[in-house]
Amino acid sequence: METGLIIGADEFFGLTLCEYMMKEGIQVDITRPHDLKEEQKALLEERMMWLGRNDLVRVIDLQDSKDTYDLIFIQSEEPHNRQKDIKAERGMYQILYEKPENESVKQNVPAVILPRMFGPWTLNEDQTKRADSLFFVEDVAKELLQWASDTGQRQDMTYELKVESQTDDKQAEDMIAEWKRQNSTFFSTKKARMIFHLIFFSV
Repeated sequence: METGLIIGADEFFGLTLCEYMMKEGIQVDITRPHDLKEEQKALLEERMMWLGRNDLVRVIDLQDSKDTYDLIFIQSEEPHNRQKDIKAERGMYQILYEKPENESVKQNVPAVILPRMFGPWTLNEDQTKRADSLFFVEDVAKELLQWASDTGQRQDMTYELKVESQTDDKQAEDMIAEWKRQNSTFFSTKKARMIFHLIFFSV
């Protein structure tokens, strides 16, 4: 069975990527970020409760990880050195939401820059509609996994992910409604939706 590790999986893209990897039959370990606000922690825990019902996912501390995985995605760095000891058979990638400000800084692993996305954090119904500059979050997760699985170890240190829209508006609305149903307590607050807007629409 293929294995994957998401280091510092956030409550938005990291867990969506985890869900898609599980759909593909991949055993996924995830670690929590260390610098979350209280509201973000609440949503992360709520979504993890749903993910935890699947035998293909484990929420772990990094020191309890396996020594080797097929694919590793890094969303936030761990404060200790265990990360340096873990090996990836088919690729290890840093996930970014925007280009680094200082591109001359040396990178330890290749970075993948994701396009702008929409999903359950959108503030109003208009933002859930198809837009040329926005891609549905699961389409991005699918494209990232396909790209990483097909290419293996790349020479390029920075890559801007190219995504083709595959989920139509009705499918996206149905999936967003299900996410909000699963996390109804959190998504009922305007403050929570504002957090997502600031994170993902200000870049």
